[in-house]
Amino acid sequence: MINLIKTFPEQLKEALELTKQINASDISKEEIQHIAISGMGGSGIGAHLVKSIVENNCNLPITLIQGYVLPNWVNKQTLFIACSYSGNTEETLSLLRLAEEKTNHIFSVTTGGKLKEISDGKKYPQYNFSGEAKCPRAGLAYPSVAILMLLHKLDFCPGLDIEAELKASINLLEEQQEDIQIEGRSIAKDIYGYFTLLYADQKFFPAVLRFQQQLAENSKQLSHAHVFPELNYNELVGWRFPEEHIKKSKAILLRSDFDHDKNQKRMDISKSIISEKAEVLELEGKGKSFTQQLYYFIHLIDWISFYLAEENQIDPFPVENIDFLKNKLVEL
Repeated sequence: MINLIKTFPEQLKEALELTKQINASDISKEEIQHIAISGMGGSGIGAHLVKSIVENNCNLPITLIQGYVLPNWVNKQTLFIACSYSGNTEETLSLLRLAEEKTNHIFSVTTGGKLKEISDGKKYPQYNFSGEAKCPRAGLAYPSVAILMLLHKLDFCPGLDIEAELKASINLLEEQQEDIQIEGRSIAKDIYGYFTLLYADQKFFPAVLRFQQQLAENSKQLSHAHVFPELNYNELVGWRFPEEHIKKSKAILLRSDFDHDKNQKRMDISKSIISEKAEVLELEGKGKSFTQQLYYFIHLIDWISFYLAEENQIDPFPVENIDFLKNKLVEL
């Protein structure tokens, strides 16, 4: 796991190089009016990143679909993107079968498996990567970069130079690698033994969701994620009971100069309220753009989860409960 996290900038670089295989001319972009992305776990978080990065520039609505039910609005004008690290994710394959009945615009992102077999057989445009590590959560670079560059090549995000943003993000992470590791270890020590509540501006929802997921899978520890301003309409009142649990909790605020100015004020006020009950830690985003800061947070979060696994004296790589669940589902 330490090697997979450390090489994240290199993975982003390789993922970008692999986008040369994407032939946008295989997709009739003039017919597309909305984009649906299916993906679970590590594949799903990649789609969340894409949506946050492009939502202010993309001229089409993007929806992430997770589960077994395809929305009724999916039709012949929908670009359906099937994302599965293994190529065998049952929810994604189920949605693909349903989408095939409604649209001819299908694009797949996978390392192989049934999804690649279907895509090869029906000649769907696709993006393939190796997946040698067999660790979907550590392969986040590939689906996020693949979908971003697909949208870039289809010219769905005018005014946003996605390729330049990705290259700048890679350079930032390479430059900041040592400092990110130092901060990651420090934060892990601070939150060891505490339940963590992870908060950010709604645009950084992918980061706090990734934080929650990585603490669960790598650190084998539960946490909770929410975003501003919605949490101010409910969750803020809950910082009271049960008192014994509040005493063993800490809040982490992800702060960025790309946070909405209203949310920056909300964070300041909320911090003053929460700090009366528990310690509030703040992580500052680095980078000159939203995209750079989002990828910066992702990398920092991964290191925090690794070092917290060390504090918990647990191997971050295995996910026995997920493996057990999958095996039981196969039996059924």
